[in-house]
Amino acid sequence: MIIKISKNLKSQKYWANGVELASVMGKDRKNGKRVLDYPLDAKVFVHEFKKPVLLTDNFRIGRLKPALRDTLFSLCEHRPRIVEYGGVSVFWDHSHFNVWCPSIDTVLFAKGMEKIFKKKNTFKRVAEIGCGSGFLSKYALKKCPGIKSILINDINPFAVKCAMDNIKDKRALFYTGDGMEKIKGEKFDLLICNPPYIPRSSSIDDNPYEGVDLLNHLIHRGEQYLNPGGVIILNVSSLCKDIVLKKKPAMKMEVLGKMKVPLKVNNVLNNKAWLNYLTKHGLKKNSKNGYEYWQELFIVKLENPR
Repeated sequence: MIIKISKNLKSQKYWANGVELASVMGKDRKNGKRVLDYPLDAKVFVHEFKKPVLLTDNFRIGRLKPALRDTLFSLCEHRPRIVEYGGVSVFWDHSHFNVWCPSIDTVLFAKGMEKIFKKKNTFKRVAEIGCGSGFLSKYALKKCPGIKSILINDINPFAVKCAMDNIKDKRALFYTGDGMEKIKGEKFDLLICNPPYIPRSSSIDDNPYEGVDLLNHLIHRGEQYLNPGGVIILNVSSLCKDIVLKKKPAMKMEVLGKMKVPLKVNNVLNNKAWLNYLTKHGLKKNSKNGYEYWQELFIVKLENPR
């Protein structure tokens, strides 16, 4: 399946591609003979959603006519999945174990990042901490051709594999392990990080969504990793603003983009203690458009003064 998001984030289109044409879309015969597979670049348009708030919105899919509904649900289970935004795409398949596919916050982040590149395109030394699928690093390499090197890091080796599978660029350097230890004492022109941003009491910061220690550290001490005039781009949730922005950052902060999205992390929603903790940080039940809980995401830029 291919999911393509428009540059203004107002449209989300789904295509079936490759083997899905034969196994889901009914194109299993040609000239009277059985067809079992198609090339990945062979595709058929399936559906478009306007104003998406999730890349896989089960509620909106569930309200479609039965055949279209079941087709999309089936496609959502298939791999590989390809996500495209701004002319950049990554694929995600079963070999990328425990790696999150690009989500709505990924493309919101990319949109904010491109705002920076249009104003300043002189970033030469770049790092991404917590690369996930590798989409943001690939986007940076595409949109900022002046980059000389980019360190692409994740603690999950399968995330680094996903990034390596998607990025074939001599400027890319890959590292598996503690990214903050890796960059200690180093200086960069641009540091990007879409970090865990859901606070939790006694959190263990070893997954893509739990805990805010990394986010808090980069907001308040991130200048130590930057050259003069260097920039950090981060994602901050309304659920953690009272924690990470309790004190004013030393670096000047600017909001590049924001969006209200459902809180759709089952490990959170099925944990009453965690939900109760989040209510102390502003989470309220607000049932609309098929989801009970919502958060607002802010893509922020922090700049080290010259």
